[in-house]
Amino acid sequence: MRGINRSILAGRLTADPEVRYTSDEVAVTHFCLAINRGSKKKGTDTADFINCVAFGGLAKICGEYLKKGKLVAVEGRLQIRSYENKNGQKRTATEVVIDDMQMLDSKFYQATAKVV
Repeated sequence: MRGINRSILAGRLTADPEVRYTSDEVAVTHFCLAINRGSKKKGTDTADFINCVAFGGLAKICGEYLKKGKLVAVEGRLQIRSYENKNGQKRTATEVVIDDMQMLDSKFYQATAKVV
């Protein structure tokens, strides 16, 4: 039986997305979402910071339209991978490989409504 691996997240970008291209000229975009957890105690909110990656056409769209502070929802699969850094140390990266992205800021919708 195949497992279920789906993540649906909504949060704000912590920085502008980074767009790079593979040797085969496939776009790859990385960005981080800050997702507030909330708390029962007033003024003690904390956030989770989730790394996201997109490929191909979706990566190009993310790189062009997403900016630091924008509110977005993403859907994809959780991926955990190992790699060696520049110093030869083994590292682990956890990220969501996104299949779908939705911009949630009302400013975006107001701007597109004027264009249409």
